[in-house]
Parts: sequence; structure tokens; C-alpha cells
Amino acid sequence: MPLQNTASEQITTHIPKFGGAIWYVSSLGNDGNTGDMPCNSKSTITAAITAAAAGDAINVKAGTYNENVVLNKVALELWCEIGVLIDPTSGTGVTVSAASCRVNGDIKITPALLATGMLISGDECIVSGVKVIAGAIGIKVTGSGVVLNECAVGFPTSTAYDWQGPQGRLYRCKTVGNAATIGYKISNGADTGVLDSCTSVGHTVAGYSISTGSSEWTLFRCSSGYGDGRWVDTDNANVWSRFSFNDRVYKSLVFDADGPTSANLFRIYGTVLISGLYGAVETNLAGDVGNAYLQLDDGTNQLDLTDSPGPTFNSLPAYTYIHKISNADVQIAIENSSQVRLYEDDTRFGIDPRFQVTAKAGAATYIRLTYSDTGTSGVIHWHCQWEPLSDSGFVAVA
Repeated sequence: MPLQNTASEQITTHIPKFGGAIWYVSSLGNDGNTGDMPCNSKSTITAAITAAAAGDAINVKAGTYNENVVLNKVALELWCEIGVLIDPTSGTGVTVSAASCRVNGDIKITPALLATGMLISGDECIVSGVKVIAGAIGIKVTGSGVVLNECAVGFPTSTAYDWQGPQGRLYRCKTVGNAATIGYKISNGADTGVLDSCTSVGHTVAGYSISTGSSEWTLFRCSSGYGDGRWVDTDNANVWSRFSFNDRVYKSLVFDADGPTSANLFRIYGTVLISGLYGAVETNLAGDVGNAYLQLDDGTNQLDLTDSPGPTFNSLPAYTYIHKISNADVQIAIENSSQVRLYEDDTRFGIDPRFQVTAKAGAATYIRLTYSDTGTSGVIHWHCQWEPLSDSGFVAVA
């Protein structure tokens, strides 16, 4: 009669097992331990890597690890619990130099000033859930066929994702900047990759930049948001499908007794089509703003966008609506909120007119408001809705 499996054997028969050995790390462990069981965990990731062989895995318990981690064995896997922080005092936080390695889990890396959070030079590696805060470069990739899933980089001083390897894939990655930086930079002739559902905000040089020599990338459902500089595709050799950008920019103009003057609202690059230019009074304007109109200024030449000297802006109450309604020889319209207002234009269907602006080559070109008196107090929140017509077309807050 054949032997019957026990209940425990029946339960576990069809559960896939990890093929290699698993090594354990805890900030409360000891590098003198064997590391082969949770109760004998090592205290550093580096010690576990030394003990491991190619194809093994390292399980890291939540805690802070002040070390430079180097995955230098083929197919080594790093599994991190939520709450793992790698905080080196200098140098790159995590280096993945061997091929086919995997980093998985909610791992946070805080590189030192001017350092790199993660460097992936091995081919065919997969990294998921990594978050890098500060440093010069968030994640740098030079290996081929590398995949990033749901990673995040915040506030680098140079570049969030510095991609120099071919056949890369980034899925649902994110970055936030607050300086003259680049969000996603593809360079060094890296070809044939995908960015899917990635987001960028606050990188004033560019949210996305593809340098010359890099082609056949597809950016699908990606977005460039508030504070990003214009996206760049130097060779125009890549696909931007369902790419969204910040096509409605805002500027709060605060009157603080600087007038009479002209205040820059928006900077124009290249050629753009503006479909809406309007302002809403946020706080009551003082009785000494004077008459006002909109202009284009390139530092040498000025062109009126609305007829000058324009209507009076004195004592306009909050919620008043101000908008360009027609050609440049027509005054800007004011819908004073002191009573209910109706605006209709049967030739334009009540929609602010679309107009084209071309910036002066090599000179800063602005849309500005010019007003004739002191302007002691009050705030107008200006809006500009636009779309690019030229390769360099872009509108930024002044």
C-alpha cells in the first residue's frame, strides 16, 4: 500500500519555494551571527552579501543602516520590510553591479550631499518601491534592460533619474524637485525604452529631457507638472503619447506701493497659442491702482495686448473678473463683482479670443500688466491657458 502524505506535506506540496538560500539582517543583529535564520540575523546588509552566493536572497528588517550597499553577485535579491532606511555618510547608497539582481520593498535611501542614491550598472535588473530623498542624483542607470517599478525621487540637486542604459523601462515612477534640476534625463545614446505613467513636478530645467543620440523611447501617459521646465527631445526621435503638461499657469500679482510700474506675469518661449488670459481679484484693490492694460515686452520693444491706458482698476472688490476679450485695440474687460454681471459676445461665443505670441530670439519676453498709479494694496490672481506651436514653445510663471 503506497505511503500517504501527511497533512502538512499536502498543504505545502504545490507552494513554490525560493531556489536559493535566504539570509537575514536586522539592525539589532550581529555580524558575528550566521545570518541563516531571523534569530541569528546579521546587523549589516554588507555582511549578509558577503555570506550569500549568487541566486540567494537577503531579507532586511526595518531599521536604519549607515552603510554603502553593493549587490555584486549575479541574481542576488534584496527584500526590504517597510521602514528600511539606508543612510550612508558618503558615497552611493546602493550599487547594483551584478546582472539579474532584484531590489524589492519599501526602501528609503538618503544619500549624502552631491552623492547618488542608487547606481544600477548590472544588466537586466529589476528595482521596485525604492524612494530616494536628496543627494545629487536619485537613481542612475547604466546597465541594459533595467526595470524600475513605482520608484520615487525627491529634491535632488542635479537629476532625479539619470538614464544611460539601453532598453530601459520605468513604470509609475515619480519625482518632485524644487530647483534647477532635471526629472528624467535620458542620454549617452541610450535607445529603445519606455516610460509609462511617470510624473514630474518642480524641475525647472526640464521635467523630461532626451539628449541627442537617444531614440525609440516611448513616453506613454506621462505628465510634466507645476514648476517643470519645458520637456526636451533634442532629435525629435521619440514618441510622446498622451503626454500631459501644465497648460494653465498662474501668477498672483500683489500690489505693494511699487507703482506706477509694469509687473511681469508670464514668460514666453518660442511660439505659443494663448486661449485664455484673465485674472480674478483675490483681495480688494486700493483706490490708487489707476488705469491698467496688458503688454508684451522683450526688454526693447513693447506691444499692447489690450488697448492702453485701459480702464481704471481703482477699488475693484474681491471676486471681480478681468479678461482680454478681443484684439489689442480693445480695452481689457472688467466684470465688477459689486453686482451681478452678464458677459456675452455673439462673435466669439463668450470665449476669450485665441492669439499667437512669438518670443524675441535670445531675449526674455514677458506678458505684463502696466498700471498708472501707486497700487498700495490688493491681489489679482492671473491665469494663462496656452499650448505650444513651435518646438520651443512654452509659458512659465514670471
